[in-house]
Amino acid sequence: MLLSFLIIASGWWHVRVAHRSNMPHFGLSKPLTMLLIIALAFGYQGYDHDGSHAWILLGLCLSLAGDVLLMLPHQRTMQGAAAFLVAHLCYIVGFAQGPLLLNLLDALLLLVVAGALFGLLWGKLGIVRIPVFLYILTIIAMVWVAAGTWHASLTAGSAAIFVGSLLFLCSNSILALYYFRQPFPYAKAWATSSYFAAQFLIAASLAA
Repeated sequence: MLLSFLIIASGWWHVRVAHRSNMPHFGLSKPLTMLLIIALAFGYQGYDHDGSHAWILLGLCLSLAGDVLLMLPHQRTMQGAAAFLVAHLCYIVGFAQGPLLLNLLDALLLLVVAGALFGLLWGKLGIVRIPVFLYILTIIAMVWVAAGTWHASLTAGSAAIFVGSLLFLCSNSILALYYFRQPFPYAKAWATSSYFAAQFLIAASLAA
């Protein structure tokens, strides 16, 4: 309970300093929040019945690495994006370790979302069209597998994974629209809030 409270407090701190462009606190609050989320996930190691925990923990650690890379003085954008891409792949593998019931209708709906998002970004992407396209497909695949875990088990843990994955999709979509399409008020606050909520739910799912 205390750790969850600290995660919420640290995440809120980061959202506030990000909105105010307070860079010294920004560089501390985001990795601190992820470290607390990772600590929460490590606390559930004893509940690993299907081998998924190691993959999800690796995904969380790679997400932390991606955060740090993107905050360095000379942003390692490609390296940070690569870390997040591999983190999503780890989540996919981790989610797929348990019961899985993939649904074709889910896949079609998610592909429509991906197509709409990519269509909005198309004219602004330039040379990064292919990397962004692959990144969007990876996130869509993660959400699809997460939905499959929920359909198969209908547990609190699978629901947390599914909602967390949807929040990941929301977070990345907001950032993509903000950077490549049109900046809009509070975009970073919404993106960061949904990002932390996604990671928190994925970590908390390990308790189920």
